[in-house]
Amino acid sequence: MNLSNYHIADRLVIEVPEIIDIANTDQVAAGLQGLLRAPGACRIVIDLRAPLITVAGLQTLLHCQRTARARGMTLSVAADRPMVRKAFRLTGVHRTIPVHSSLAAALEAA
Repeated sequence: MNLSNYHIADRLVIEVPEIIDIANTDQVAAGLQGLLRAPGACRIVIDLRAPLITVAGLQTLLHCQRTARARGMTLSVAADRPMVRKAFRLTGVHRTIPVHSSLAAALEAA
């Protein structure tokens, strides 16, 4: 999957506009992993724009977090939808991947 992305200083912002679910998790994971392997950014912010996130989506992001850490990068998430942030909190994923309520907040913290 070709994910829109852009740089702000040393931060790479990756836009994920759709729900990550069992039907597209392989494509999203491949797109994210490809971007994590590209040179040029040490801080990654994933901008989740979907109204919700599934277990498959959380697992995909956790896998990306492990890849980022192994490469010496940081990864955080911007999620402006309350249901997405709630899923991170209820599952405890927010302890591993920092989640922010806006892209501006995520960029500031990154």
